[in-house]
Amino acid sequence: MDIFSKRKKNVDNIYLHYLGNEFKKIFGETKKNGCGWFEPSKKQNKDPIKVAIDCFIPEKEYGRILMNKSLGKLGYKYKSNSTHTPVGMKPDYFIEKLGLIFEFDGPIHYQNTFKILKDRIKYRNLNSIELNGKPKILRVIRIPYYWQLTRDVAKYMFGDLIKHFSERLTNLPKEGFYSDEKYFKAVSKIYKNMFTGKRATSELETPACGIHESTEGPSRFSWQGIDKLLSDFDKKDNLLEPPKSIEHQYMWSLKYWLIDIEKSGNKNMEWLILPLKKDGSPWHERFMDRYNDNINNKKKEYLQNVFGRDYDSILRTKK
Repeated sequence: MDIFSKRKKNVDNIYLHYLGNEFKKIFGETKKNGCGWFEPSKKQNKDPIKVAIDCFIPEKEYGRILMNKSLGKLGYKYKSNSTHTPVGMKPDYFIEKLGLIFEFDGPIHYQNTFKILKDRIKYRNLNSIELNGKPKILRVIRIPYYWQLTRDVAKYMFGDLIKHFSERLTNLPKEGFYSDEKYFKAVSKIYKNMFTGKRATSELETPACGIHESTEGPSRFSWQGIDKLLSDFDKKDNLLEPPKSIEHQYMWSLKYWLIDIEKSGNKNMEWLILPLKKDGSPWHERFMDRYNDNINNKKKEYLQNVFGRDYDSILRTKK
């Protein structure tokens, strides 16, 4: 019996990912734990993103990581010739002592055109705020919903961007906050080995960036949302260029998904995942050019993490 015949299909007759209830049937062992995800949680003390921030930028040293606190209630106001309106923004995570904001962008930030416009205005307005009558500099690190805490992502978030922001935010260390020791501490707190249930000790046990369990792929984005996605992969807004592995992993997570669709017995259904019309022609050509370039130029060194729809990547984590 091959691995595909061991898997269940959903209501759309497409194979479910490898991370679900049929884990034992597929891998021959009971799944001891979920792998974990780099996303917000309702339990603030166990919120994976807050946990990661605290590992790299300890609250004991740099002050509380405020979650969903209104900047206006903290005293921040927009600069204006006539009025000083309180800032309504509620950052997902805010380290006030450092002027650092971390914002998680869920799928709606790529689907809803009004939300996309609102985000642009929100971040632009942050360039003209004050606290106690004095100009205040804040910097934002966006966390797209398809990010996971790979080593490349951690180095970018807590190393490269912090070094870049330190040119204006003098409270930030010029060497950044990243270290391998902090990285593996964060990984061990966020991710688990599915076969043993123990805390992850290797980057290979962490999920890759991309789509694993979700169905929120680019076919469901607006045109502007896909433009925003592509800008995530590039240097934009005077930020540093992100690691190439993020884009490559994202595109290959879509490819693994498409393989599943085809293996499920569904032909010519790429439009379910990719920005394609039913006749196969692209409605966002620039995205498809980038997708095809990544798939045609596979880089194995970028594909060593766990993919929810790739059997071999999960099996590699078996101790």
